[in-house]
Amino acid sequence: MMWSDRYNYYSIKSDLQHKKKAETGSVMDVLLQTGNFVKQDHQSLCNADHFPWTSITLVEAKEGNFSSSKRQTGFINLIDIICSKEKNIDQQLYLKTFLAIAEKLNWNLYLEADDEGNENIIIERMR
Repeated sequence: MMWSDRYNYYSIKSDLQHKKKAETGSVMDVLLQTGNFVKQDHQSLCNADHFPWTSITLVEAKEGNFSSSKRQTGFINLIDIICSKEKNIDQQLYLKTFLAIAEKLNWNLYLEADDEGNENIIIERMR
């Protein structure tokens, strides 16, 4: 697990075992439709100018492990997200955006580790 005083590490996936896959192009479309991200290549996105710093990678994880690749994959089972933890950034903006993406995919949003050392914390949808 990753923890940092500068970054939050989130993931969007069906469950902790990455059981469900989704078509890569469809997931990319969901992310782009938010208007908050810009495609960098076949599996990565960054924030649009108006959105706080974010790095997103779409991957097919195996046993929780993954790497970026020039090889395009038709399906993914994990959206890996790194975003800023800076005090001047409204963290609720990140959560609202990531939860909406998770909801569209019928997956869950997880925080990899919190400041107290807890891991794989599922973030509940805001009501």
